[in-house]
Amino acid sequence: MGGENVPLPVRTGATIVFFGDSITFGQYVDPRVRWTAFVESHLRRAGDDEYTYCVNRGVSGETSRDALLRFAHDVQHRFPDIVTIQFGLNDCNCWETDRGLPRVSERSFEANLHEMINRTRWFGCEEIILSTNHTTTRETAQPNGRSYEANNRRYNAIIRSVAESAGVVLCDMEQSFARYAGEDLASLLLPYPDQLHLSENGNRVYFETIVPFVDAALRRHTEAG
Repeated sequence: MGGENVPLPVRTGATIVFFGDSITFGQYVDPRVRWTAFVESHLRRAGDDEYTYCVNRGVSGETSRDALLRFAHDVQHRFPDIVTIQFGLNDCNCWETDRGLPRVSERSFEANLHEMINRTRWFGCEEIILSTNHTTTRETAQPNGRSYEANNRRYNAIIRSVAESAGVVLCDMEQSFARYAGEDLASLLLPYPDQLHLSENGNRVYFETIVPFVDAALRRHTEAG
């Protein structure tokens, strides 16, 4: 089946799909202070609310492998104009029951991201923003001998490589959060024993980091007509 057989809907507005795991969903915080909600509020203030339709399709606990199973429903069939992709925090996690193997191997994680990008483009969307994951304070050794945060850094390196090779926009969330350390970093995360999910302050930093990329993508889409 060729790409020319994929029907594209006729519409005047722009659809943004936020696709990811619990960080995109906004787990454990009030829906009003999730970074995706901040993006929507920003667009309303900018006068783009009638033009832009935002869809949060973050699902807690998911790996990139899980996400591909729902990709058709949550991304493809919405024919988005802009897509943000955020995965890796579950992929890099190592469980005792897997004898130290990550939930998704590094090679498979890379392939899954490329698959998402290719499928997004096949359905007519060229504005793709791929995000690295923020820094956590989980430094306890996992079953593979490395800390969770060390695993996170390895998968972030893969995300950067995929963004470069696929020619999509990179939002380097890890670099943004690198400005914070100690108590400042801890304030952006939920307290122990979590140390991973974003607090309200963390969601604000996430928003401030990604919104220029969303604005630029929306501008390009609008200019393209």
